[in-house]
Amino acid sequence: MQNLHRRRVRGFTLIELLVVIAIIAVLIALLLPAVQQAREAARRTQCKNNLHNLAIAAHNYHDVYSTFMPGSIGPMNGPGNFPVGWRDPQYGAGLPWGHFGWPVPLLPYVEGAPLYNTIDLSKPAYVRTIKENGVERGPAGDIANEPASRMMPKVFVCPSAHRVQPEVEFKDYGINGGSGACCPERNFTSRGVGYLNSRIRFGDIIDGSSTTILFIEYTHWANHSWIREGDGSNPFFFVHHTSEGYVTCCEHNGVVTPPNANIFNDRGAVSPHVGGVHCALADGSARFLSENIDGNLYRDLFTRDGHEVIGEW
Repeated sequence: MQNLHRRRVRGFTLIELLVVIAIIAVLIALLLPAVQQAREAARRTQCKNNLHNLAIAAHNYHDVYSTFMPGSIGPMNGPGNFPVGWRDPQYGAGLPWGHFGWPVPLLPYVEGAPLYNTIDLSKPAYVRTIKENGVERGPAGDIANEPASRMMPKVFVCPSAHRVQPEVEFKDYGINGGSGACCPERNFTSRGVGYLNSRIRFGDIIDGSSTTILFIEYTHWANHSWIREGDGSNPFFFVHHTSEGYVTCCEHNGVVTPPNANIFNDRGAVSPHVGGVHCALADGSARFLSENIDGNLYRDLFTRDGHEVIGEW
């Protein structure tokens, strides 16, 4: 009878398995930050591209109408006198309620023509929620514009921004509202590129389109005028007295607010990016502005007609 010899199969010991698991854990710990950094780099690039695309859309608008789109659109009887139905129900005729922000006229130039055609500009804009100093005031505006208010294209969203309000309702960018004079959403003048019913042309940007900001980051979760960080501001197209969609470089006292200062009751630029904010200049190019930018230079970039001479920066 032939003897059958069985070969003994040796497996991993418990200690060997633990060592392998520990090595894998260390590798994951080493690789995860690199993966996260790569993802954030991609998101930052997309955010910068969004601003560039918005600037190109503004150029296309200018090609058609010989002027840039208004900072906001809506009826006004005169300085400090908004008509019934378009005035703030709590604070009176001196403040707007339901004007349309600059994204609306840009929609046909960011592949949003069908959405633009659903908006009724004869009726106030709509927003689901507004919080001033934490107090809920919404919904506000005309229900006819409610569906469009929840269909914002992704070009208005910075993918790096964490959400406190839906990305189909609140944007992360603003138009240059000037160097601090109050307040572009209720006045007919500004040294920036947008204000109420503005019609700024390339010829009006006498400081040069390559040294004048057109759009800049204003992440929706930040402090903005009377809206506190975390409450969410900057709706898709609803504008009232908190200057939705407008960014300035300083407040009424003239003191410059550097990028990412994120101060309550301020209209300064804020981004989710470490070290600064992205902007699009009036020539269509996109740049990254450091939080440590010289204050005078930063102010000069917000004026279209300040007669400043800006060299390499």
